[in-house]
Amino acid sequence: MEPVATAVGLTMEGLTQPMTTHVASQVPQLWSSHGQDVTDLQSAIEQEWLLANGTGAYAMGTVAGMNTRRYHGLFIAATHPPVGRIVALHQVIERLTLGRRKARQSIEFSANLFQDEKGRQVRSPDTPDLLRRFRKGCYVQWDLRWGKITFVRQLFLHWREQAATLRYVIRGLDASDAKASLTLGPMLSLRDFHSLCKTSQAGLHADISDDRLTARRGDLSVCVQCAGATCRPNSDPWWYNIYLPADAQRGEQALEDLYVPGWFDLELQPAAEHELLMTVSLGDEPADPCSTDQPRQAHLQPILDHLHAADDPTKRTLATATDDFVVDRTIKGQTLRTIMAGYPWFADWGRDTFIALPGLLLETGRFDEARDVLRAFAEAIHGGLVPNRFDDYDDTAAHYNTVDASLWFVHAAMQYRLTADDPQSWHDWLADAALTVIDAYIRGTDHGIRMAGDGLITAGSAQTQLTWMDAACGGIVFTPRHGKAVEINALWYHVLAGMAELVAETHREQADHFNRLLGRIRRSFAKVFWNDALDCLVDHVWTDDDGNDHIDRTLRPNQIFAASLPHSPIPRTKQTQVVDVVREHLLTPFGLRTLPATDPNYHGVYAGDAFARDKAYHQGTVWPWLIGPYAEAVLRVGRFSAKAKAEAQAVIDPLLRQLTGPGLGQLHEIHEGDPPHRPAGCIAQAWSVAEVLRIVRLIEKGCEN
Repeated sequence: MEPVATAVGLTMEGLTQPMTTHVASQVPQLWSSHGQDVTDLQSAIEQEWLLANGTGAYAMGTVAGMNTRRYHGLFIAATHPPVGRIVALHQVIERLTLGRRKARQSIEFSANLFQDEKGRQVRSPDTPDLLRRFRKGCYVQWDLRWGKITFVRQLFLHWREQAATLRYVIRGLDASDAKASLTLGPMLSLRDFHSLCKTSQAGLHADISDDRLTARRGDLSVCVQCAGATCRPNSDPWWYNIYLPADAQRGEQALEDLYVPGWFDLELQPAAEHELLMTVSLGDEPADPCSTDQPRQAHLQPILDHLHAADDPTKRTLATATDDFVVDRTIKGQTLRTIMAGYPWFADWGRDTFIALPGLLLETGRFDEARDVLRAFAEAIHGGLVPNRFDDYDDTAAHYNTVDASLWFVHAAMQYRLTADDPQSWHDWLADAALTVIDAYIRGTDHGIRMAGDGLITAGSAQTQLTWMDAACGGIVFTPRHGKAVEINALWYHVLAGMAELVAETHREQADHFNRLLGRIRRSFAKVFWNDALDCLVDHVWTDDDGNDHIDRTLRPNQIFAASLPHSPIPRTKQTQVVDVVREHLLTPFGLRTLPATDPNYHGVYAGDAFARDKAYHQGTVWPWLIGPYAEAVLRVGRFSAKAKAEAQAVIDPLLRQLTGPGLGQLHEIHEGDPPHRPAGCIAQAWSVAEVLRIVRLIEKGCEN
């Protein structure tokens, strides 16, 4: 006998036996499928996927199809692209009813997670294991099977539109399945993607007519349509206390109520194949269905061509991954491009943007978009500072609390000038924007950012977090790095040296000034930062209110930039010593630790509530993006020899393999410091992907930029 699934929401018993799910390996030319063999339900629940559509909107979930965090959903729309994101469609209840001779049978193809009375994670409905295959490329697809019946669910995001299409294909119905029907129930909330939905606070209502329903919450609306189906109201529209285990693990609220205002019904006649398209769109009007990834593939083709990726699955994967982060932003009436720092919860951050820009855009040949990103931030420069981030909720607001974002902006601008054939933009506005930053740092600007008498940059106070190691919680700054930070001053030397070369003819007076400063900075850098005892660089130095100098000799990865940047303030012999120390104490298969495991402040596990996680964030946690400067330093100190290129390739290989791991085509924000270095944080981080691709390209070129 065939197994019979239970009715939706009625069963809250234990998990069923482990399932075996095959992940496809044969894929179309322009996209890659990712995954792994899944031997139990928990593996499928823990493995996540991401789709993006170029606007800041996205879809994200698990291989199992059950949401495990508040940021999961089949469509998260951007109400003010690329931000203002709301969960437009969480999941869909999917029920196939068969009119058999002896009894009607209902098969449930979707489920949610709950907690039982003992606090254990369970799924409902507690159906047999139906998932047979999962694929992720430019769309995602689940293949499920019940006896002879195949049920296929495909999800497409509409390219650069606030809409998504679910395509259902049912095969295997025959004459014995007379009076078969498919019922779909969209689960909605229209909530901010950072929050959770509770019935008492929802304020939701819906209008239902023919083949569509429109749900409303305040000024927001979402339209769901199933052409060919009939929509009927649901008399009991709320599902209560859906459990989100990933949120629970992060010490956050983890129970949510979801709204199912109507049911879409479609009668199915015995036939070889049935197809149904469900669209969900932001606003009151339905979207035209889209059940092809051709718009995204056409968009990706020039990137693939530039990377010569036709026969290279890894490059195809990297190309798609880089593209997920590039979105539109409107600045002063201009629609320009910007870079999302990470999915699911980050928006476009200045520091992340300009660290990632060379890998995401220059190495992929997207020079026009690189120019637009530079323009977007140049238009927002204030007091010589580019924004650390734009505001998620106020289009006119930006936040300027960083010392390094502006220096990375100048670095990215220089790389653009050296890579792109666009002298006009450089001469018209980009060089001036970069010089504005440098002039502000020399004269002094907000947050105490200024050039000291020794030529080095000092910034901030004990209460500020201006460098990339900026974790703080409850008024506690876990890694205070005010004063003179080593990577800030390595960047400072680099941008002065690079700009002196690039503006020597057009801004001779400024170029001469920079050249005079470089000698002073070199001498000061060695005096202030070199640690003779360990043959490496100290992390930062500062002066207290009483005028006493302090040196933080903590061994951290920030020193690697003094060996990786094209212009270094220390000689090659000392660069080699820096690389040797970082290799010995901080290198892991997935990036650089932020502290050696022997440090008394080391945290090898990234878990718990926000306070515990922030405390560990820069105290031993591994950052994949740092593999970029480390590998570049290996190449530079080794003069791009065959041995140096082999070592650089070896250190990025584990991350290239990780592209088929838990993030299915993406690289995580962080990994735990302790083996086996569990991935954590955002499942997709721009600078992680960008730096790996940049090193792939640097090894290919085999020479310095």
